[in-house]
Amino acid sequence: MANLSIREAVKHYQVSRPTLTKALKSGKVSGTQDGQGKWSIDPSELARVYQPRLAPSDAPEPVHIGQPVGNLTIQNTPDPSELEALRTQLAEIELRAVKAETRADAAELLAKERAERIEDLRRMLPPPEAPRKRRWWRRD
Repeated sequence: MANLSIREAVKHYQVSRPTLTKALKSGKVSGTQDGQGKWSIDPSELARVYQPRLAPSDAPEPVHIGQPVGNLTIQNTPDPSELEALRTQLAEIELRAVKAETRADAAELLAKERAERIEDLRRMLPPPEAPRKRRWWRRD
C-alpha cells in the first residue's frame, strides 16, 4: 500500500490531525516530509501506534451483559483451579488471624497476672523509712 498523507491517515486511523502532527514532529511516528512541508507516512507505521477506524457498516452492535456473542458470553466465568487456590489462601489467612487473636489474648492475660503479682509483692514490702532530718549544726 502506498504512503498516506496526514489527511488520509486521519480518515483511516483513530487519530486527530493535531495529534498526528505532534507525533510526527516528536518522532513517535516516523514519516518523511517533502520540500513543500507535506508528510508521507507508511501505513504500517500508523498501525503500530494507532487503531484503524471502523467503517459504519463494520461497527459492532452494542452488547448487553449476559448476551451471547458468537460462541462467547460476557459473563465472568471463574477458573475452577484459580478459585480453589484463592479459597485455600483465604482459609490460611483466616487460620493465621485466629492464631494471632489467640496469642494476643494470652499475652493480655499474662500481663494482667503479672500486674497483680507485682501489686501483691508491693503490699508485702515494708513501708519505706522516713528520712531522718539532719540539722546542719549537729554531727550524727
